[in-house]
Amino acid sequence: MDLGILATVGPAEVRFGVFLACIVLAMLGGYAARRTGVLRPAWAGTIMSAAIVGVDAPIALLALWLLQARADVWKVPAAGLAVAVATVLAGLAVARWRRMPPADRVVFALQGGMGNVGYTLGGAIALAVWGIQGLAVEQVFCMMWPFFTFLFCFPIAHHYAGSGARAGPDGRPVGDFRYAVRILARSLADIRSLPLYLATLGLVLNLTGVPQPHQVVRWHLVDALMIAGILMQFGSVGLTVEVRRLPAFWRPALGTAALKFVLSPVLMVAAALALGITGQALGVCLVLAAMPTALYSVMIANLFRLNKDLANTTFLLTHLVALGLVVPAIALLARAGILG
Repeated sequence: MDLGILATVGPAEVRFGVFLACIVLAMLGGYAARRTGVLRPAWAGTIMSAAIVGVDAPIALLALWLLQARADVWKVPAAGLAVAVATVLAGLAVARWRRMPPADRVVFALQGGMGNVGYTLGGAIALAVWGIQGLAVEQVFCMMWPFFTFLFCFPIAHHYAGSGARAGPDGRPVGDFRYAVRILARSLADIRSLPLYLATLGLVLNLTGVPQPHQVVRWHLVDALMIAGILMQFGSVGLTVEVRRLPAFWRPALGTAALKFVLSPVLMVAAALALGITGQALGVCLVLAAMPTALYSVMIANLFRLNKDLANTTFLLTHLVALGLVVPAIALLARAGILG
């Protein structure tokens, strides 16, 4: 698949170096702010909501508006969407089998399906291994993200947060079509679903040939938005971390890690074979399928008052595994020419 993308920023090494430094500083800063009493953990949800509306929404608009891709580009986000949804559903099944409480069940499942495929990790790896064309595939892959998050993950979170998986006479979760429609409508009416609508607008503007705002490139507006988003979102995670509570959730966190690093790549191989994705695009899709849990999964746990301790534990554990094992393995495979 020959994919191309409009370059939007300066030297990649400098850009991602700044992003990674901001991630570390934001996490440590948020944790320090909570420990010193400068900020309260209860404020994390408000900060995260502001980041979604004020930062993620315009990024979604600009990313899809600026994107340039070939006709068969749909295969990459289709594979990403299919794998993410299947992994979440598998996670829900495993969590139910393990008799997890509803607030734990949905966190376990969503963190299995939501991966750090964006500018904070997946994009950096794709650029480092394959250059600008690898970043192009990563950007195309992420076209599905707003739709997956706000049409699938948010309604599931609404369901478990609002009803705790409604129980029938036998005590088992039940549901009906009307209830599902109400949950979806509630999610779509949520102001935090704004990235979905702006992503759709960006795609429409792209496909209809509306001139792209090249001032965005010259003024590095996307970079500024990304840095603001990193500081707000990762700072909020640091604000909610309670180190003493993390060890209590390491077992389910390991289960989510198995979904992320084993099941998700296996499903991606199957999806790629079914859709005919080969070469470099296949390599990028496999790498993105093996990324650690997404920051958005932690944000959802905080926004919908789910088990934030499980979310934080899984987020930290999967990133440690990724940085200690997965990323070095990717580097070795890339050096050997195996990833395409």
